[in-house]
Amino acid sequence: MRWTTLLFDEADLDELSLLDADALLGGAGDTLERRFDPRDLYRRWERQHWLASDIDLERDRRHWDTLLNAGTRDRLTYFIKSFLVGEYTGLDLMSPILAACPDEEYLVYLGTQAADESRHTVFVSQVAEEVLGMDASLRGQVIASWSALTPAHKAVHSLENALLRDLADSPHDYAQWLRAVTFFHLVTEGVLALHGQRGLVRSLQRVPLLPGLRAGFTAMTRDESRHVSFGLHALRRGAREGFSEAVHDMIETGMPLAAVVGVGPGTGPGQAEAAARSANDLLATIAVRLRQLDLPRDFAEHVLGRCRTAQDAALRSPTAATTQDR
Repeated sequence: MRWTTLLFDEADLDELSLLDADALLGGAGDTLERRFDPRDLYRRWERQHWLASDIDLERDRRHWDTLLNAGTRDRLTYFIKSFLVGEYTGLDLMSPILAACPDEEYLVYLGTQAADESRHTVFVSQVAEEVLGMDASLRGQVIASWSALTPAHKAVHSLENALLRDLADSPHDYAQWLRAVTFFHLVTEGVLALHGQRGLVRSLQRVPLLPGLRAGFTAMTRDESRHVSFGLHALRRGAREGFSEAVHDMIETGMPLAAVVGVGPGTGPGQAEAAARSANDLLATIAVRLRQLDLPRDFAEHVLGRCRTAQDAALRSPTAATTQDR
């Protein structure tokens, strides 16, 4: 584990892309367990910097056109479009979080996250254009990708946008800032982004092709682990300072929404099994994040119960939105 963690922490872009899925995701999980403070996370950002322009997608385009079957292309297309929306949304939402930031060291670290969100948006946009063959316009890509998302995924992004608009209207409200961080850093990035990257990285490991996608998305996973680590730090501190109600309120609202993204009955045995696996994986991810926040056990069990209830309803509903193994 120590060697895997060292590789994850110190590898350059080429080395990082060679890590297998378990080593990569184990390294990301270890980052969250080590409880770095904002200064630590800033120093890690300096060491772990990478350039979207360094990733060559020419081989990925050839692989995509000639070597992948239709099912694999469809599954990866959904992942890529969902990340394009997520990264662009994350970039757009950083402004109110930065403007309302209550702490100088937080602000310095969050500046690095804004840079990460820009880099991720550029990389995924390049993939959309050069591999998927989408229009070169980022605006056009985002609009087309939004229309492809499931209703559950859209509901998460819509609530996130509403929270950040409220924060922009009340930039000196610390409780509102903690609500926004809870949803953005914990729910969206800590559960959905890392869960989605886990699925994507494992899909890419099963297909020994697409070296550019593998390099970019493994680097994004390492970046996201820093973002989530910051969120956990800020929320634990907020709870200690007497604002646990704001944090708990958004956890109770957001986690059941996240728990049903990619969960539904499907149209056949394979899809139903995939949806059940996704539901279990999401629930396990949520349980880990709740533990890492040091929440009271009874509250954590209450939230997990709400998530299970939401998943059970989604798995039975004929209108539940999933076509992918998320």
